[in-house]
Amino acid sequence: MRRTASVLIVTVLSLAFVLPAAAPASTRDELPNDFGIELGGRSIVYTFAYQRMLNGHVGLEAGVSALGGGGDDEDTLIVFFPIGGKFYFVGKDGSPFVTAGVSIVNASFDSGPFDESETASYGYVGLGFEYRAQMGLLFRGTAYGLISDGSFFIWPGLYIGYAF
Repeated sequence: MRRTASVLIVTVLSLAFVLPAAAPASTRDELPNDFGIELGGRSIVYTFAYQRMLNGHVGLEAGVSALGGGGDDEDTLIVFFPIGGKFYFVGKDGSPFVTAGVSIVNASFDSGPFDESETASYGYVGLGFEYRAQMGLLFRGTAYGLISDGSFFIWPGLYIGYAF
């Protein structure tokens, strides 16, 4: 799982240096940062995410999501930390892309005399489409494949954000 994600990330980053540098400027060049929320996606329910473009075709991303609840003597918290990269195929405002990375999951619970925490991770790969408007509004739709211990699960993600 981690090996597959690592190979995909290295491939995406190496493609960034092969593409011609004289490509016309896109909004990803002019507005290289974005922040927003993804419903569904890498963290199952939602993710607050930030992405920084390295050039017009490659971006690195990180996010966070937390789910929790509790009662009188019981508390549970699950925190997701997805990190990865994206490769955009077209140097225009709207472009298909591939993405890959890993989500680190920390689950903790406090129930009576028990206070435990466990950390796990799963990989993800995805294929999607992004439109980044000149004024900064950003929309992304992605079909993710979540990979863990030889299992594969397809899960959608819809992202809305602001580029700056």
